[in-house]
Amino acid sequence: MHNKNCILVLLLISFSTTGIAQLPDSIKAHIDSSLLILKQHSLYADRVNWNDIQQKIYDSATSATTKAETFAALTIAFKTLGDKHAAYYQYDDEYRIDNSELMARYSDSIKVAWSRGPGVISRVINEVAYINIPFMGVNKQQDIDKYANWIYDAVIALQAKKPAAWIIDLRLNGGGNIRPMLAGLAMFFKDGIVSYYIDRDGKATDEAAFSKGDFMIDGAKQATIKNKVAAFKPVKVAVLIGPGTASSGEGVAVVFRQRKNTRLFGERSAGLANATNGFVFNNNNAYFLISTAYIGDKQKKILPESVMPDVLIKGNDAFGDIENDIVVKEALKWLKQ
Repeated sequence: MHNKNCILVLLLISFSTTGIAQLPDSIKAHIDSSLLILKQHSLYADRVNWNDIQQKIYDSATSATTKAETFAALTIAFKTLGDKHAAYYQYDDEYRIDNSELMARYSDSIKVAWSRGPGVISRVINEVAYINIPFMGVNKQQDIDKYANWIYDAVIALQAKKPAAWIIDLRLNGGGNIRPMLAGLAMFFKDGIVSYYIDRDGKATDEAAFSKGDFMIDGAKQATIKNKVAAFKPVKVAVLIGPGTASSGEGVAVVFRQRKNTRLFGERSAGLANATNGFVFNNNNAYFLISTAYIGDKQKKILPESVMPDVLIKGNDAFGDIENDIVVKEALKWLKQ
């Protein structure tokens, strides 16, 4: 009986460690280092039982003989984190969590407008200036400056027509880099702090502010504006948001919400209003883009990851006929009061 118990214990030990024992050291080290990045930096790390997930990934990767073959196993960690703002690239593979709920909210008009590529549309509608701010996927400083001036010049051209109020349309703004967006819209803001990023431990970083007509982060100017003008006098601004407003687009909406004489119109945003960070590893063959911080207001209060409009308007948008767009019409009613 004693011998049978010993055999049973040995079998259980062997079974429970099979996933680890069959993994080459290089594969196990790759998995462990990948998980360490997520554990240390993910905004949602506290959602995960890391010991449990580690074992599941070991078990899933038992047949892997190369690091590339661990891709499917490591997606287990991403699924468990539930980070819909995240992306995972390794060699030729790419993974993002399915966000079918958001995809179902996109109208045909949004899809058609996006298919045309990003562009700034500006015009005057019933004495109100209208401008849309598109996705801006730029990182190099020269491109940040270029896009910031692109917006800035369009705003100044509209201002020359002396509009009574403004509509800033963020409904096609899927994100990118917030720096050129806010630098290009700096004339709408007086000097002062507008936001922070707040990590999962409550630490506030990346103090965003406007100063002397420039958009600043931690005291550093984020874009060089060529033809800078004085800040506009207080003016009513309607900001339009919807499911196509995501990431940095949501960040712009959050900043405007703190401005006086401003109201948000439309539908709930995409729900990706947070900060992401990228991590390159595995000799530049793997990359994690993960959410690392919430957006906080100027008081360092954590804000929801979905931006809700002040005036909820559901209906068919019309980006091909913006004067007759239902959200634009509702915004005009308020602006003309």
